[in-house]
This record gives sequence, structure tokens and C-alpha cells, in this order.
Amino acid sequence: MKHLLIGGNGFLGRELLRQLLAGDKGDVVVVDLPDSFQAHPPKDDPRVTNIAGDVSVPGILDQVGLEPGDVVHHLASKLIIPNEPRTGRDAYFRICAVDGTREVLRAMKSAGCRKLVFWSTDMVYGPALIVPRPEHHPRHPFGPYGRSKVAAEDMLTPLIKAGAIDCTILRPRLILGPGRLGILEKLFKLIDKGLPVPLIGDGSTRFQFVSVADCARASVLAADQGCPSKVFNLGSANSPTVYELMTEFIARTGSKSRVIRTPGGLVKTVLRGLNRFGVAPMDPEQFEIADLEVTLDITAAERDLGWVPTENDTDMLTAAYDSYRAARGGLAG
Repeated sequence: MKHLLIGGNGFLGRELLRQLLAGDKGDVVVVDLPDSFQAHPPKDDPRVTNIAGDVSVPGILDQVGLEPGDVVHHLASKLIIPNEPRTGRDAYFRICAVDGTREVLRAMKSAGCRKLVFWSTDMVYGPALIVPRPEHHPRHPFGPYGRSKVAAEDMLTPLIKAGAIDCTILRPRLILGPGRLGILEKLFKLIDKGLPVPLIGDGSTRFQFVSVADCARASVLAADQGCPSKVFNLGSANSPTVYELMTEFIARTGSKSRVIRTPGGLVKTVLRGLNRFGVAPMDPEQFEIADLEVTLDITAAERDLGWVPTENDTDMLTAAYDSYRAARGGLAG
């Protein structure tokens, strides 16, 4: 048996690869974009085969040599970058999420392979009607990224119900860990300069993270259990409020920054206006939930997958900041 990691040279994929090799889980094939291998040269390990290619391109996965007993981990996804692209964002995200998933399913069917771990997102849910949000929560995503994942899940559901594949769908909160920046880079720059850190809203809601190591462990557990056909939320336990999180984090860094509460509705109205002109500093899928309760109910993963988060939100944010500072030659917080 081997593991196929689609998008396996990304942030989560590299950690999953590390855990699979450390656990001696067999050979691994990593498929990712050529740019990914340029940014992160793969390690020389005889157990690992690296294939540079776009999963949405027909025939790319024919190089893998899939076999019936293999496990596919579909981690590939376009990153949310504000204003990139400024137009056609639904089509942009669907290329990987929908077209890529279609190619994965085609290759699996051709090889007689039926084990799949599919990485979705909690952004499929949209605003919380139940707190914390369980897996059966209605799916009403805010934007194109979430909509693309809903479409991909909808491709998998009839195959799961028909017994054609064994597929575990994982919906993580914001994945965090050393080396992960994204929108956090803006926060870290404010911290470094000792500038005020404005919240969207009063910070009384909870904004949950999940560590990259815990996420990778969920993928390994799902594969070890034969990819049970269930949906699992992944997130930290006992998340603090946003105000508590940011206050403690700033204290740990030693920065002179302070947390500023704002009227959330007004700030989001301004950001929506800026977004129409393609100059908003955040994507709608990011700022629309910033003052909402977006925690996930993780009891199903604990009960049925045997997965328990090991890292808390403040430690994860601090580790990401320390990594950011180290990468820039500064002293860690």
C-alpha cells in the first residue's frame, strides 16, 4: 500500500508526509505544482516519489501508478489571497476543488482504488445557526472558496452513498503552525511595530484554530481506519475569546501593541465597499466571519476517529509568530 498526497508539498502536505514517513506507513507519492517544488525542494528519500503537475489537468495522475489498496489524500486547494484574482473568483477556485477532484475520482476508478481522505473546509458552513457548529450544520458559504468545496463535497456524496468509495471528509478550522502566514502576516507586522491591533467587533466571540500537526494526524488516523465514510470537524478545544486570545498573545511577544475594539458592523460595511474596488485588505470570506462565533463541534472526531487536538490557540499563534520572526532574522517573541 502507498499513500498518494495530492497537493502534498503544501503546508499541510509536508507535515503529513513527515508523519507518514516517521510512522513507516509505506511509500508515498507527492503530486503538486512545479512552483511548489521550487519553493520547497523535496527531501531525498527512497520511499518518496515526487510528481510536478496540476491535478486538474487530465492524465497527470496516470503517472502515479495507483493500485487498489492505495490511499489518496486530496489536500490540494487554491489559497485565499485578497483581490487575487479580482474577477472570476468562483471559476478560479473551482479549477482545483472541482476539476481536480473529478480527475482524482477518475484515476481512482480506473485503478480500482476506493480509499480517499478529502480535505474540505469549515467555510462550507457560513454563519453559525448552531454553536459550536456540528457536521450536520447547513452549508451556506460566504464566498467562492467555500462554494467550491461544497461543489466538491457534492461530487463525493453520491459515490459514498452508493458504496463506490470509502471517503473521509475533513473540515478543519483555520490551520496554523510554524511557517504559516497568509493574513497573519499583517497582524505580525503590527505586533513588530508596536502598533494598535484593531479587531472587527468587540472580540467577545471565539475564533478557533487547529494545528497543522493535529490535522496531519487526522489524515493518518483516517487512512489507518480504512477511510470511514464520515464527515469530521477539526479544531482546537476550549478556544478563548478573540479579545482574550489577542491580549495574551501580545503579552507573550513583549510588544507594545494593544487590542482595539471596533463596531463590527461598521467596519465590515467599509470593507465590503473596499472589496467592490478590489482594494480590501481581507477577503469577504475572512472579514465576514471575523466578529461571528465560528467554533466547530469536534466531538465526532474524538468519538469516531480517536482524534484529540493537542495544541491550544494561543500556543499555535505564538509558534507561528516565532517562526515568522526567525525567518526574518529577528528574535522570537
